[in-house]
Amino acid sequence: MGGPLWPPSRFWQYWALAGMLVLTAAFWWSVEGYALAQSNFSRGQIADGLLRFSLLVLTPALVLTWLIAAWLRRRVGETGYWQLLGLVAMIWAGSALVTRMLVT
Repeated sequence: MGGPLWPPSRFWQYWALAGMLVLTAAFWWSVEGYALAQSNFSRGQIADGLLRFSLLVLTPALVLTWLIAAWLRRRVGETGYWQLLGLVAMIWAGSALVTRMLVT
């Protein structure tokens, strides 16, 4: 009765832990960013464009990069996947931070 050991590697354990951070951060920024976008507070064009770009492009890219882990893992390897997820997360976090600084 020796079935395959689960999990097949630690990749999925780390993926689940990263998911807690990725999904929480994406949800937080979606709510916070939407509230900022709907507020009547005057913003510059740069802050407004960055806010919309981070909400409409970067947040879905972060979540999709996390979700398609199995597909990416086969193509770029485990270390390549973590580098890609880290890169997208850093771009997203930088955008959210700069947007918050420009708006407030």
